Amino acid sequence: MNKLKELWGEFKKFISRGNVVDMAIGVVIGSAFTAIVNAVTKGILMPLVNWAVTAATGGQGLEGLRTVLGTPAYTVDEVTGLNVIDWASTNYIDWGTFINAVIDFLLIALLLFSILKVFVALQNAAKGVNGEDAKAKRKLVRANIKNGMSLAEATAKADETIAAEKKAAEEAKAAEAAAAAAKPTTEQLLAEIRDLLANKNSDND
Repeated sequence: MNKLKELWGEFKKFISRGNVVDMAIGVVIGSAFTAIVNAVTKGILMPLVNWAVTAATGGQGLEGLRTVLGTPAYTVDEVTGLNVIDWASTNYIDWGTFINAVIDFLLIALLLFSILKVFVALQNAAKGVNGEDAKAKRKLVRANIKNGMSLAEATAKADETIAAEKKAAEEAKAAEAAAAAAKPTTEQLLAEIRDLLANKNSDND
């Protein structure tokens, strides 16, 4: 019984972990997102491409782009009574299917790229509103308003303070890098010690 409780506790701990929940949410959202992308490409974009190809070539869209290999097989159309190619019994290269797959891939990639760009832009905008700089600025503005400044004056003063702090941090970082670059390396110290020992030995001689 205790073993069963222990296993149940471990299972509860496993399914309540953040990464498992995030993964499950990602799978569900990914499935829904795939359906949306397929609906846009197959229901809107590809019909437009087929219409454009048909208008340009006067054919049957991408489905009519085929190259027959050898002698085609014919069958009688029950509606018109004419001989038509029996594609099921004919050996041919289906350029239309290949081009359709390539265009489908490019359209999906373009759609995903556009959605990703919008998502990143929204994420960056959210970071700009909720980031550390924005929080620090709001804090400074409130403090300046309490000191009797107007909103415009408080905002301008906060911007100046943040800019000055960033400049000071950059200058300190640059000075630290310069100091690290000026610090002699191990090879240089060993070379100096070698030269000192050589000079000492020559003096003794």
